[in-house]
Amino acid sequence: MSGRPPGGQRCHLILQRCLAIQLAKPGNAPDDFWMYDSGYLLFQSFLAANAKCWWSESLAAATSSLRYCGYVAPGVLLLAGPARALETVRGAYARSVLKPPPTYLICGLGECLCL
Repeated sequence: MSGRPPGGQRCHLILQRCLAIQLAKPGNAPDDFWMYDSGYLLFQSFLAANAKCWWSESLAAATSSLRYCGYVAPGVLLLAGPARALETVRGAYARSVLKPPPTYLICGLGECLCL
């Protein structure tokens, strides 16, 4: 045995404590041009949109600790970070103060749970 976890175990650990933010482009069909979107650029735009929130210092602080985990086309951005930061993002979404990247809308927010 090599001492490494099997491939499924590694995948499980990567997605543990991960938020999924579903984005949409208003006026576009769901399958239009998503292949040209860069998940990391969307993540950077998402951070920039929420880092300037003068009305919520906790959201600004939370965005600075988020990490990019991936992008699932069409339009699902995967983020990770400390539990407190993820809870702050969830709360901001529930209060409708979480900002999407420019030209996008946030359609939903979910989390990847341990299986």
